[in-house]
Amino acid sequence: MLQRGDSVPLYSRRTGFVQRQEGISVRSVYLAALLLCTPAAAFAQTDSDSQVWLTASASTEIADGVELSLETVLRFGDDADGLYEGEYGGDLGFAVGDGVELSAGYLRVPQYSRAGVTALEDRARQAISFGMGEFAGGKLSARVRLEERWRNTGSDTGFRLRPRLSWSRPFTPEGKTALVVSHESYIELNDTDWGQSSGYERMRNFVGVTTPLVEGVKVEGGYLNQWGVKRDGDPASVDHVLTLSLAYSF
Repeated sequence: MLQRGDSVPLYSRRTGFVQRQEGISVRSVYLAALLLCTPAAAFAQTDSDSQVWLTASASTEIADGVELSLETVLRFGDDADGLYEGEYGGDLGFAVGDGVELSAGYLRVPQYSRAGVTALEDRARQAISFGMGEFAGGKLSARVRLEERWRNTGSDTGFRLRPRLSWSRPFTPEGKTALVVSHESYIELNDTDWGQSSGYERMRNFVGVTTPLVEGVKVEGGYLNQWGVKRDGDPASVDHVLTLSLAYSF
């Protein structure tokens, strides 16, 4: 589910056509790599970090067309010398027809150092998710999320928009193991007294593989490149992230 400007202490930007159904083509892999490398020229003058993000989630239908999801995310970084952020919360999703889903939820987002919790963020969020048809033999989907954020280091409410575009394609026509590629942008809509600054804040580009383990359990792993733009006198940042997530549905 489951972030920040450097302008005040404890706030960090580091902390997202129809074709034949055949095997993954070289062109498809090339397009995925091209998407990830698009901002590479901007990384020449950046702060960089290597990270690992772990996610565990569970979801179940609690009524007809209503799904409850719970999620935990733990983020570890070399710069932080270990765990630096967690996300704990959940969402209610409502299927409204034609592949469209509305959702609303809440997260508690603590930031950590060796001394313990250094900052706390409460985050409400609302989203709309929908399919966009097929492209290059895979399925396109989109999600637009709006967040309201509060921190214990200030009194203002921060508003943030997070549009995401995803594409997935099975490796074989009837297979359940699939290549996944996604892009997500972070756009901060206002300034706050705890460090959020209005404007384009970061992007996340991901490429990975998803596959079922057993009935109801799915695992996804891959590489995520998180690029924080240069602004407010701070250098741009790039995080190289190994991600692993486990999802259980029942």
